[in-house]
Amino acid sequence: MINPVFLRTFVKLVQTNHFTKTADALFMTQPGVTQHIKKLELSLGQSLLTRYGKRFELTHAGECLYQFGVEQAQAELDLVDMLSLDNKYQGECRIACSGAMAMQLYPKLLGLQQLHKQLSINVESAPNHVILERIRSNQSDIGLVTQPVDDPLLLSEQVGEDSLCLLLPASTKANASWQDLLSLGFINHPDGHAYANALLALNFLDDFESIDQLPVAGYINQIGQILLPVSKGLGFTVLQRSAFEAFADRVNIKVAKLDQPIKEQVYLVTKKHRQLHKRYELVTQLIAEHWVSKELKS
Repeated sequence: MINPVFLRTFVKLVQTNHFTKTADALFMTQPGVTQHIKKLELSLGQSLLTRYGKRFELTHAGECLYQFGVEQAQAELDLVDMLSLDNKYQGECRIACSGAMAMQLYPKLLGLQQLHKQLSINVESAPNHVILERIRSNQSDIGLVTQPVDDPLLLSEQVGEDSLCLLLPASTKANASWQDLLSLGFINHPDGHAYANALLALNFLDDFESIDQLPVAGYINQIGQILLPVSKGLGFTVLQRSAFEAFADRVNIKVAKLDQPIKEQVYLVTKKHRQLHKRYELVTQLIAEHWVSKELKS
């Protein structure tokens, strides 16, 4: 292993081409400089200098070591710059959230990137348990989930709320009956059973036993497409309001009137002992403003 102090002495010697000047520059004695060079040569098993009189030329090994030393010094400077530079307006932002949230947040995040070209936005759509695992494994730096987080490795902060909606074709009456739902059929999706079981059990107490009672009119796992068959009158579904609000053809979908709506709290999750870069200040501010604007509209 190359002694970094001896290497620094050698690099300075090559740059000054003079033992005494090197000693002065490093606040050493001339014999001390000579000793450092000899110890380097001994550790490497190579002669570094060809001496003649009070002057010297580098051997091949000396030239290689000098180049290495210069690169090491530059690498150290670059590292110090990187450690001291945490630019608020550049770098990768890694965010995980549900597909419904991504539909609304991603355009706004891209707007942030348009303002600050050196930002890179990376959004992963995933269910709650996958989002939490991504935060734990450092695959994502912040996550948005709709369940309380009980994990000593994670921090969570409530930032807003989303609600589950019973979404019907526009031609259906808003106070749809259980029979209306049976006639329409259910448009299923990855979270469909969980959402429907929760919402329908509260609002159709006399008729609902399980989602299996309902005929399935279709299935789609792409969040942006789930409402398409509903808008074409082919069935109903249960989904977050944020997904409905992000859907382009909302005019052909009706939000059912419910006696017992379900609201989900939205939590911003980060890793407890992991320091976030300053650029995440922009992202978390955008997320907070997003839910403030939603509350003002509602």
